[in-house]
Amino acid sequence: PGATNLVSALADALLDSIPMVAITGQVLRRMIGTDAFQETPIVEVTRSITKHNYLVLDVDDIPRIIKEAFFIATSGRPGPVLVDIPKDIQQQLAVPVWDPPVRLPGYVSRLPKPPALHLLQQIIRIVSESSRPVLYVGGGCLHASEELRCFADLTGIPIASTLMGLGVYPLDGHLSLKMLGMHGTV
Repeated sequence: PGATNLVSALADALLDSIPMVAITGQVLRRMIGTDAFQETPIVEVTRSITKHNYLVLDVDDIPRIIKEAFFIATSGRPGPVLVDIPKDIQQQLAVPVWDPPVRLPGYVSRLPKPPALHLLQQIIRIVSESSRPVLYVGGGCLHASEELRCFADLTGIPIASTLMGLGVYPLDGHLSLKMLGMHGTV
């Protein structure tokens, strides 16, 4: 069963917050649960290493499921979503309807409120009084690289990166300490 080759990739994507939509094939619907040749309960196998997974039981659900899968994979903390499509569903003809917007309230991105001014002032005071501060940046800074660069340039604070933070600040930048960790420089 080829879908089992995805298990490590899905687990890595979940741990590393990488958005991924994996579309797998399944045996005929009537053969599911019969230990048919090449049947693997991939939805159950991957349940704990995906943000969500689907077993498509109706060809008309495919447009909604695919839209939801990409929405879930990229919302909040990114991660993998699996869509398993039985062979008899794959062989059906359908006219997809893509119009309805995705409405999944449980997956709405909930950004935290900006910190209160007094907390920012406290952070600035602590950083300015530090003798050897270092910025240790990860994947959470990927969409704030320009702000990070401005902050680092203004303060002169060196930047170390996690694997997921690579690219946030140039490795050849004058403040870069490169990557720390398992295969980093320290």
